[in-house]
Amino acid sequence: MEERTTKELIETLGEDFERCYQGLLQSFDEGTIDKDGNLDADYEFHARQLVRAVFAYIEEVTFSVKVTAASDCMRRGIEISPQERYIAAEIDYELNEKGEVVERPAHIKLPSNVRFAFMLLEKAHELPPQFDASAEWWFCLRESIKVRDRLVHPRMPGDLDVSPEELIKALKAKNGFDGVLHYYIGFNTA
Repeated sequence: MEERTTKELIETLGEDFERCYQGLLQSFDEGTIDKDGNLDADYEFHARQLVRAVFAYIEEVTFSVKVTAASDCMRRGIEISPQERYIAAEIDYELNEKGEVVERPAHIKLPSNVRFAFMLLEKAHELPPQFDASAEWWFCLRESIKVRDRLVHPRMPGDLDVSPEELIKALKAKNGFDGVLHYYIGFNTA
């Protein structure tokens, strides 16, 4: 079997997002406008898929950025602690019942993970900071995480509903995340 790459994974997740986005737009186009000017469209499936796709993409890109930045630090002789390397690779350690140290996947909250990825990228390439915790996209990301969590762990029928406002926030979160990445890429290739 041929070796698959991280680049392929990111491209696939980006394509998934685009397909979900196009499906959502098509469901809007197929909808009707009622007498009050409100859109009546069967968009719920596409909305749920879009939110899931946004987060699959952001989470994978965040992981990839961390691993690449940690590797770049080591390759370029930039000091990086063992803890930073482990967090970059999402590895944690604990003691088992026998008192032995065992490796396990780290459980990192997405906002902290994204901030760490950007910080590590700045460190690896000596870039000026771009992350702004007061940016609208960051607020939208944090709010959209609640929607994602509700969708992947539904308890009530209403947990599957995605409002137009929640869709807009998820799209702003992805666009803002991509904007920060493009800023870094622009510095990195200049």
